[in-house]
Amino acid sequence: MAFFPCIYFCEGNTRMFRFEDKSHEKQTHREAVDSMIERSQNRQYFFELVLKLFCVCDTNGILLINENPYSTIHYLYQYFPYRAALIDKDRSLRGDFFVKPTQYWFINCEPTHLSTMKKNKNTKTIWSAKGSGKSGLCSEERSMISPDYARNFICDFILGKPQKHTQLTLF
Repeated sequence: MAFFPCIYFCEGNTRMFRFEDKSHEKQTHREAVDSMIERSQNRQYFFELVLKLFCVCDTNGILLINENPYSTIHYLYQYFPYRAALIDKDRSLRGDFFVKPTQYWFINCEPTHLSTMKKNKNTKTIWSAKGSGKSGLCSEERSMISPDYARNFICDFILGKPQKHTQLTLF
């Protein structure tokens, strides 16, 4: 699985460009504009990298599964020429700690569609995550995938393999 810096493509980034986030509160207008210009250049750089990655894999028959947060305001949802093959709107239903809507691109492969449902007993909210006061949506804890979700994702969408002790459900 490949991952690119989601903070440059997600809805939160859109709010930053409109001065609607807390990171600009203590900056002068000039400082805020300068940081937005730098952020815009970084996003362009990362966008070009992920586009090149997808093109190289697509052209050369290399298998790739890439994930990034999902929302309709998401930069990759709106402007990326490759369409996500799968959108998991509630990862907690497959055992992750957070709801975290996530989109997945499958290059040179197709997702299988089993549905292992395993609600995590310890579902967390964004603001209860470690470091959320300082880093909010970007906390390290929020970026981690739970072992249950990783196993269920691999079995459901990559291997198409039912697991022992789980109940499959229809979509």
